[in-house]
Amino acid sequence: MKFTKLLASAVMVVSLTACEDVFEEGSLQPDGSKPALTIRNPTKNQVLAKSSGLRVKLTASDKDKVKELHVRVRAVNGDADYINFTTLPDKKILEFDTLLSATELPQGNYTLTINATDYRTNVSFGEVLFSVK
Repeated sequence: MKFTKLLASAVMVVSLTACEDVFEEGSLQPDGSKPALTIRNPTKNQVLAKSSGLRVKLTASDKDKVKELHVRVRAVNGDADYINFTTLPDKKILEFDTLLSATELPQGNYTLTINATDYRTNVSFGEVLFSVK
């Protein structure tokens, strides 16, 4: 009977040790698996008319879900953001497609910057240069 209890205890210890993330605070640490990020629009060096707006179309995916998507538009060599917002999609596969107003953008060159963060704080970064005429 003692041997059975000892064996059961050993199996329990091994099982719980294998699940260390359940008991440690480290479960949200980066795991090296960044979200996959593909920006489909705007395309590199695309020229936009102010009246047509800025269509932002992208796909982000991650095994731990995409927790946060940060979108920013800034003039090349500029300090101020013309567009800056964050969305919290909470999805493994995010298909993001939106049309943003470009009426406030003066003619010139811009950088669209996208950051996708998963629940383990891994971050993917994407950037596209475009122009407004």
